[in-house]
Amino acid sequence: MKKINKLIFTIILALISIDVYAACDTKELNELRSAAANIKTSYEVMEGKFDPSEYSPPDGITDEELEEYEGVYTFFRIYITNLTPDLYITVYNDLTDQTTTYNYSDSTDGTITFDWDDIRGLVNYQITVYSSNQTNCADTKLHTLYLTTPRYNEYSSYEICDGAEDYYLCYEYLTVPEDVSYSEFVQNVEEYKINHNTEKEEEESPQESNDFISFLSQHKVPILVISITILAIGGLTTVIIIKKRRRII
Repeated sequence: MKKINKLIFTIILALISIDVYAACDTKELNELRSAAANIKTSYEVMEGKFDPSEYSPPDGITDEELEEYEGVYTFFRIYITNLTPDLYITVYNDLTDQTTTYNYSDSTDGTITFDWDDIRGLVNYQITVYSSNQTNCADTKLHTLYLTTPRYNEYSSYEICDGAEDYYLCYEYLTVPEDVSYSEFVQNVEEYKINHNTEKEEEESPQESNDFISFLSQHKVPILVISITILAIGGLTTVIIIKKRRRII
């Protein structure tokens, strides 16, 4: 009986020791939070090629152009870097209202990569970092970060944007969620061009004046000599003419 009691006591102590050892302590939690804060996000604009069976060439192109024609599309490639075996992430897409989970095993040397090809809409991603079951703090929420991929602006290809490339409504990609109507777009771009040209003229006008003043300052000695010479010649000519007139009289 004593042996049985001693065995039970030993097992209980062992279980207690395991629980204490496996506890998520402050030191480990801080290390995990530090690793989670090191995770970064970015995106890249990429270009892909359609399979010839997936598109129809535009009308009006020649046979020669048809041979060289390739159907291309643009998409965003999203990168989430610095993931470790101690962490996993969930990625929420607010446009699709879907959440995807990525573990370290889904990464390439700690980098998660996925593509998004619907560039017509603005997408906000929420990336939440958790501790993995490789740690003593499994499934603990550690950090949240965000990434926004812009939407393609079809107005950017319109001729009215020529000369207004610096105006935000003519940018190829926008982070502004709502569209403006075509009439509002045209009006805003025209107003920008008028104001931009006016400001440019105002900036150039003082510059021309400053250039002239600078020229006079740099050449004041020769200008002074020439001016005195002209005045002297003019004065001498006047004296000669007066003398001649007196003789005639």
